[in-house]
Amino acid sequence: MNRSANAHTWFQSLSWLAVDFVFPAECPLCDARNFCTPQYSGVFCPTCTQELAPQTQNRCQRCAAEIGPYATSENGCTHCRNRTLRFESVVCLGMYEGPLRKAILSAKWSFSAVRMRALAKLLASHCLLELQECKIDCVIPVPQHWQKRAVRHFNPAWIIAEEVSAALGVPCNPHVLRRQRTTRLQKRVAVSQRFQNQADSFQIANSKIIEGRRVLLIDDVLTTGATCSEAASVLKQFGAATCHVAVLGRVLDHSA
Repeated sequence: MNRSANAHTWFQSLSWLAVDFVFPAECPLCDARNFCTPQYSGVFCPTCTQELAPQTQNRCQRCAAEIGPYATSENGCTHCRNRTLRFESVVCLGMYEGPLRKAILSAKWSFSAVRMRALAKLLASHCLLELQECKIDCVIPVPQHWQKRAVRHFNPAWIIAEEVSAALGVPCNPHVLRRQRTTRLQKRVAVSQRFQNQADSFQIANSKIIEGRRVLLIDDVLTTGATCSEAASVLKQFGAATCHVAVLGRVLDHSA
């Protein structure tokens, strides 16, 4: 039995070496190569993975903002306590700063969706246990208005939703939620007006898909929560049981 196991491990290691020789793995962030092994098969190299998804001691249970080690957040934190948010919780890779901010911006404005998909895979793998705890039935990306889709190369939320739904083994339904009007970019709107900017901006195309379902709403970043809150409100209005949110980055600096 041990000989068989050793032979299998030896053959697996040899196979990895052969694949890496022909198709060397390359980190999408730092271009490092040959970091994949039978024990590590991440999309990013170990160093970049640590920088993009650092271990956080304490996050708000409601909005995922990083808070002090002794702070409690059953009723929210200083970043969300005075806001009406229609979703139950937020899962994110980390705070929108440093290497993660750089990686997200680079991925969003790339001609290719490869970097965004790499970040999406990291979110799906690194936060899998948190996502599974939400007991999701379906995944829905925050949609773009058709005018924006016409000039953008891809919708980041859709790319992320595909990877998360695959990891969770639940359907991705990108056409359930629609933008029924254009809105100003949130970063160009005063913080106090961002909820109003998103009001009545979404509509449901097929309510039967979400009736009684636990929905995971996907976007690339979350700042005030106005966009996801408005989308969650519409989803619940048309029958969704609960609505959780997953994003790559949680923005704490509202001028970002």
